[in-house]
Parts: sequence; structure tokens; C-alpha cells
Amino acid sequence: MTRSILERILLFAVPFLLYGAYLLLLRLRPPVNRPVTPWTWLTIAGLSLVALSFLVVGFLEGEPITGLYVAPHVVNGKIVPGYVAPAPEKTK
Repeated sequence: MTRSILERILLFAVPFLLYGAYLLLLRLRPPVNRPVTPWTWLTIAGLSLVALSFLVVGFLEGEPITGLYVAPHVVNGKIVPGYVAPAPEKTK
């Protein structure tokens, strides 16, 4: 869980890091017109990357959609979370 949160934070920070690198490159040249920091666009880009990562994880690592859903139930006093069991093979 911690790894997943750290990955999302890193994805959110990528546009800010790229913009910081861009500003560092601007320091190599004499200052002409320093651009205003586009906080809104950086935030939108970061949130878009996080949303895209949710879609990628959902499509690539999600539970299989074929099979038999087993609802959460109690076994020996412990709650067993719901899961998708492989579909039983059809016999002829």
C-alpha cells in the first residue's frame, strides 16, 4: 500500500520536477523574461498522470472479469474477502 501511494506521489511530482529542471536550464542563460510559474497546469498534469496510472493499473493488474464471483463470507469467525474464482469448465 505504501509503495502504491509513493508511486502516485512520484507521478504527481513529475511535472513539477520537469519544470524545475527547465528553470535550472534557464539559469544558464542571461535572464530575459522569467516565465510565471504555471502552478495550475503543473497540478493538472500531475493529477492527469495519477488518473492515467489508475487506468493502467485497472486494465493491467485488475481481477479477471470472467469467472464466478464469490461474495465475502465468514469462515471460522474470520471474514474472507470477495474474489473471482475461475469459471468451472463446461462438460459436454
